[in-house]
Amino acid sequence: MESTQIESWSFGRNEAADLVGMSSVQVGNYLKRYDLFPGRPRGKGYHVSFKLRDLLKLAAVKALIESGLTPEQAAEALRNLQSPLDAMMHDGYGKDQEPAFTYPGTMFFTRNADGHWIAADGPDKVVCIQIRCWPLFDDLWPRVRAKIREESTPDFMAPYPGDVEAGIAAFEAEIAKIRAQRWGKEA
Repeated sequence: MESTQIESWSFGRNEAADLVGMSSVQVGNYLKRYDLFPGRPRGKGYHVSFKLRDLLKLAAVKALIESGLTPEQAAEALRNLQSPLDAMMHDGYGKDQEPAFTYPGTMFFTRNADGHWIAADGPDKVVCIQIRCWPLFDDLWPRVRAKIREESTPDFMAPYPGDVEAGIAAFEAEIAKIRAQRWGKEA
């Protein structure tokens, strides 16, 4: 099994709520009321599933709320942004993988002229809130890994064929390599 299949493993709404530490109703509010995932089909007859990047986006909502934003403000600030997973993998580095700034894997938020919370491109703006994506991942990943292992037992029908343990190991090796690159340490 490839590491990308681990990133693509999907969870239902109740599982996602448990993994992130929200209620199913809260997750539903982020889907419908706050439109955190625009463009996603919703309504009766649509199956809702969440991948690792979606779970990290929900975790980022929680982090923004803990920083003082309302649920609506947090969802608005994150609505059209990449996932914290993308920030971990790509942000903070410019051309030729040279560090663009000293905060790899960080999402920055500030207020615009209308007072709405928006994403900032980097730390050169007046930044009011920073969301460090690596700690979000480090908190969430053990629960996601355990759920994937649980779902890959004979009692469940795993969504992808192959050796799940090998997929998890490949994914964790990829994450360790990126972490080492971002922080200047060997994997």
